[in-house]
Amino acid sequence: MINSQGVSSLSLRKLAAACGVSHAAPYSHFTNKEDLFSAISHHVINKFTTILKESLNGFNESPEGLRNTGCAYVMFFARNLQYFTFIFNHANIQIDFSKNPSGYEPFNLYKHTMFRLFDRINYPQELQTKTIISTWAFVHGLASVAIIPGTGTVREWEEKIYDLLSKSYFLEGSQC
Repeated sequence: MINSQGVSSLSLRKLAAACGVSHAAPYSHFTNKEDLFSAISHHVINKFTTILKESLNGFNESPEGLRNTGCAYVMFFARNLQYFTFIFNHANIQIDFSKNPSGYEPFNLYKHTMFRLFDRINYPQELQTKTIISTWAFVHGLASVAIIPGTGTVREWEEKIYDLLSKSYFLEGSQC
């Protein structure tokens, strides 16, 4: 409902009607729609973070681990189109490109992994932030394309995303 009708037209009463429950039922769990949005954001971001962590399992700060994480990032949204719009339009995400932790855990995980890789390979300090921005933008851009109707099915994206990220400039013949 949020993605199709927008935040301003959503009410807990309308949501209750769509779910076939009494108009008072949502208030047993949420004070207002902002409380509901917060719960949805927390659930989706935790789910997303878990999938990204699992993709790094055994690879840590390596180009392979970053590729796996990029694949997991794109496929999470290809499989859950509604989450992309919700997270990036309604979850009040703050992105910080410094070494300091930000409030958005999936980005913290990516950034922390990149900085550990940079330390391991003695990557030039002056290129670190630029590389973090460009690699994240590349993967985020692929995810935003994967959710556009007509750009391929989930199965087609599963078949091509690994190759797209394997051939990317930051994994093939680059400094990292």
